[in-house]
Amino acid sequence: MAEKLRLAFAGGGTAGHLYPARNLLKLFENSVSCEALFFGTEKGIEARRVPSWGYPLQLLPVRGFQRRLTAANLSFPYRLWQSLRISRAALRDFRPHVVIGTGGYVMGPVLKAALKEGALILIQEQNSYPGVTTRLLAARAHKVYCAYKEAEAFLTGARCRVVANPVLAPERREETGPAREAFELHPERKTILVFGGSLGAGSINKALAAWLEEESEKDVQVIWQTGERQYDIYAQKFGKRAGVRVMPFIENMWRAYAAADFAVCRAGAMSLAELAVAGVPALLVPLASAAGDHQTQNARALEARGAARVLRDDATLPGKLSAELELWLDDEGRVRGFKKNMAALGNPRAAQEIVDDILNLLKEKKIWY
Repeated sequence: MAEKLRLAFAGGGTAGHLYPARNLLKLFENSVSCEALFFGTEKGIEARRVPSWGYPLQLLPVRGFQRRLTAANLSFPYRLWQSLRISRAALRDFRPHVVIGTGGYVMGPVLKAALKEGALILIQEQNSYPGVTTRLLAARAHKVYCAYKEAEAFLTGARCRVVANPVLAPERREETGPAREAFELHPERKTILVFGGSLGAGSINKALAAWLEEESEKDVQVIWQTGERQYDIYAQKFGKRAGVRVMPFIENMWRAYAAADFAVCRAGAMSLAELAVAGVPALLVPLASAAGDHQTQNARALEARGAARVLRDDATLPGKLSAELELWLDDEGRVRGFKKNMAALGNPRAAQEIVDDILNLLKEKKIWY
């Protein structure tokens, strides 16, 4: 009987870097007997989530290098050296069969240490414009799983395979009518889903509120995730309005996708992957401050494929969002076209394809079988 497959995951800081690792691990657990070790930092989302999932987490002192001159940058070399030392010791103790990087600055020292230990190194890159750590290490990885074809151009010398981001969708899609009724909405009225991540997006919230105040008689429903910080403000203004469901956080996003005709949201890679699998087109408002402006590049990639429209997050957003909402609500054919194109980009089996490929790679290299 084969020994347990030992998997080390290096990625975090944000949900977009952590959840690809979690999703892959779930499918590994469904396929083989395995154990996992996560690497992260105390400031990242992984510091709270990974222990709650019941997995060991090795914290590292590494921090991101600021693109401007800051006092924090003075400690960067020491923190990086310390993180390399801790990573190497943890890897020697855990002896992983494979080390999988899913992005974020924590990935750098872990993969560098893994290379020194001669481990099998793989990277899952979520964005159309790869992060700096991926760009630096891709050529030395055994394989890079790119969610976007566009990413390959930035990864010279890397062995890339293009496969969508690993999301875990329900086996059966919920019907639209019952999904709307679960939000206490009319089952047959047009419905917009608005969200900006778990913390919300202030500019999207403001722009939507302005439109709702103008269009008080519009026969449309809205499922609106405001984020925790701004929930009270918008719940007071719109919480009792018919057809508007204001909530700080949506627990069942797949139900919300099933209820929606289209979405208004940021352009984080995992959200876009879920929208594609659900076949929900979107008006995208990329977060301009995202590292390397990767959200804009993700959004433009979908816009080029006729699956979304991109709106800049600036002073013109309220007016432009209002105009686009009117277009999308008044032209059902337009929405159907965007919906068809978005659904064509979705791959609900992407996570399983990556897991199967990794297991085959481990067997080919006689590392684990």
